[in-house]
Amino acid sequence: MTTSANGCRGHVVVIAGATGRLGSALARAVLANGGKVAAAVRKPWQVVKLREQLGTEGVLVGLVPSLDTEAAAGFAKGANDALGPVTAFVGAAGTFAPRTPGREPGSDLVDQLEANLLANATLARALLPGLRKRRRGRLVFVGAGSACLAAGSATFVAAKEAVHGFVRALAADLASDPAVRGVEATMLQPDFAARMGDAEIASTVAALLAALGPAAPGVLSPAGS
Repeated sequence: MTTSANGCRGHVVVIAGATGRLGSALARAVLANGGKVAAAVRKPWQVVKLREQLGTEGVLVGLVPSLDTEAAAGFAKGANDALGPVTAFVGAAGTFAPRTPGREPGSDLVDQLEANLLANATLARALLPGLRKRRRGRLVFVGAGSACLAAGSATFVAAKEAVHGFVRALAADLASDPAVRGVEATMLQPDFAARMGDAEIASTVAALLAALGPAAPGVLSPAGS
């Protein structure tokens, strides 16, 4: 992980999934490296908890349910008003829960899609108009590598593959539009066979921090490779 005190200076980073281990580690790293963070959470009780963890200097925390496009648009505006023009988005929201085939909860597919795809995509779509207008910004999504997919349930794999497809299509759309050549969508695919440990968290955060700088549209190399 970078140790430069100014590595993120000038960045205003919107993070989906900032209550998870990866998202919270990334938020702390951005702040420690001179950037500002707008963290979106999906549940009301998480707002106070995250404010206590991150503090208030250069930080905005807000409630954005996965399916609430109005809340996402309001949060995007609030981030720009409170912290300055948003320069990047990191979609780190998600959940990993191994399931026995045929014994998944009835709502498992919907839950996985909300947590892994919609929590990220809804907020990213809300930020796009501002990024397009400024012709500057990066949208970085956390996908899953082959080992992670192999260890996951069918519903988890379906949700993560949906994320992969969304990012590929978004990257292609942005790359083909000359009016927004400064806006890029990329995907990081950390490859872990179970929940990430401290080493995997650290290497993935380092890769995400690097992705906030110059990056080519498409899919980035797995963290730690």
